[in-house]
Amino acid sequence: MFDFNDKEAAVLTALQQGLPLLERPFAEVGKNHDLGEEEVITLVRRLLQTGQARRVGAVFDARRLGYRSALCAMDVPRVKLAETAAKVAAARGVTHAYERGWPDELPRSLPGGPGTRNWPNLWFTLAAPVEDFASEIEKLRAACQPYAVHTLPALRRFKIDVVFDLRTRERDETVEPLIPASRELVPTPPLDEAEKRLVKLLEGNVPLCAELFADPARTAGLSVAGLLDKLRAWRSSGVLRRFALLLRHREIGFKANGMCCWELPDEDMLEAGRRLAAFPEVTHCYERARLDIFPFRLYAMIHTPAWEQTRQLFERLSRATGVQDGQLLLSLTEFKKTSMQFF
Repeated sequence: MFDFNDKEAAVLTALQQGLPLLERPFAEVGKNHDLGEEEVITLVRRLLQTGQARRVGAVFDARRLGYRSALCAMDVPRVKLAETAAKVAAARGVTHAYERGWPDELPRSLPGGPGTRNWPNLWFTLAAPVEDFASEIEKLRAACQPYAVHTLPALRRFKIDVVFDLRTRERDETVEPLIPASRELVPTPPLDEAEKRLVKLLEGNVPLCAELFADPARTAGLSVAGLLDKLRAWRSSGVLRRFALLLRHREIGFKANGMCCWELPDEDMLEAGRRLAAFPEVTHCYERARLDIFPFRLYAMIHTPAWEQTRQLFERLSRATGVQDGQLLLSLTEFKKTSMQFF
């Protein structure tokens, strides 16, 4: 794992938050952080070559492309876990799949620990076109019998963008001001075939160069200005969340990924979700449907370098939101992690 100075770490944070939609985006990012264009590109190339970064490309909002997604949970005997996880990971619409639970080195009685309880241990996300989602779930259920597949759709999104700040990997963050919950989904017109081809062109790793958008523009039969106009329009409508550098959190030192879960009254949910989303360490925050086998509705994803740090952060979040008796499920095994492939 490479070490980064504060200037490089600041650039990496900016690149994750979103590249400027300009002809030479790396020059603009470098200018804002006192680095040359080629220095920024070299840094990104190094991350891609070492596997610390997954790609540079577009991050789309699946809902606005006509897709439905859900977090899914299964309770699988340990001896069958790898076999079942392989069946889950084989599904094209599954982008993330993890074994989540409690590591042996931490006492189960600690705050956030399961105590004497046993929770579902195989967790994954599934996305598919709205009209196909039910059938895709049924295919997985058939493949994974006799183990049940439970779905936990998001009822409300408080935060969805993953940004890792390497300057604060080893220390606490300050809490940012409260942010509003995500606005209601505004319907967007269906994409035509040319727009769908453009999505597929940009959803992977866009070839790295100073004029980042020139090659995809040529392939799409557009001018660079025309492509940038399209991306800006998609960003304004919410179709495009950002065009960014996506890092691999484990490879850059955020090895101890955890899913924090709490249950609280309906009238407190919005305020608690906003408070959680304001923490920079929280990369995702949702209100989800409640399951009988897992009685929690407020979820937050966190990442630190070590299990105990993640557990302590869980306690901080619990205190900040005033919610007690929550549950922390730590990501013990990564079976699959990839970007969504649309259409």
